Amino acid sequence: MQLEGLRPAIKKEWEALLRAEPAPSPLGNPDTLLYLMDETLAQVFRSLSENSLDSVLKKTSALLVPLQRHCGCGLNPLLNYYATGELALHLVAAKRVPQPMLDALLTSFHLLAQQEIDTLCSVCLNRSSPACQSPTVHAAHRARRAKSA
Repeated sequence: MQLEGLRPAIKKEWEALLRAEPAPSPLGNPDTLLYLMDETLAQVFRSLSENSLDSVLKKTSALLVPLQRHCGCGLNPLLNYYATGELALHLVAAKRVPQPMLDALLTSFHLLAQQEIDTLCSVCLNRSSPACQSPTVHAAHRARRAKSA
């Protein structure tokens, strides 16, 4: 598959982007998350090989919801992981694969990211707290993190 040859470049770009982001928690430390990259890419590439481009592209409505909206408190360590991965995919693949394949790749990645973020949030101890439910608190938390970076 054409995408498999891009794996080293994607991982290199992804790691650089991930390391540039402040870690929201010890679980969000890039050294903790790097080991997930190969499996994440394998799942996305497998999804594309098992599903037609049309079936993947029909799910593009999922891209209307930014990944950060899936976590009210902003502490999910997978937020930065998947946001930087999505950007790395786009940066590396945009000039190397045809637009329909790029759209399908980004859609598959985004759908996996949403699922994984939602799953981790579903077992988070903060999920029932008012802070986790409040978009205002989430925005304030992100602003504090940005200032500390």
